[in-house]
Amino acid sequence: MRHPRGADLSLQGFGIKAFHVYDEKFLRTLRDLPQWEILGGRCAKCGHVGWLDKRSVMAKIGNHHLINVRQRLRCSSCGYRGDNEVLIGYLDRNI
Repeated sequence: MRHPRGADLSLQGFGIKAFHVYDEKFLRTLRDLPQWEILGGRCAKCGHVGWLDKRSVMAKIGNHHLINVRQRLRCSSCGYRGDNEVLIGYLDRNI
């Protein structure tokens, strides 16, 4: 998968070093994510993982807390819209 800026978003080689499921106790907004953190989602039904462009998400829904973004995620594989998980990936800063 390729990010719009051309970053390789695969977990192999350059690209995402690690990712974690967003912890709902710490409220952050989309604007709070630094450039080396990318936004993603994991489908609760089929397990599909997809990465999103933060700027296009902000243009579509505005600057929301990540807990609210979770409710708006729709799986691109199966179309499920429900309790999908928000992922935060960390890009290698030496690219």
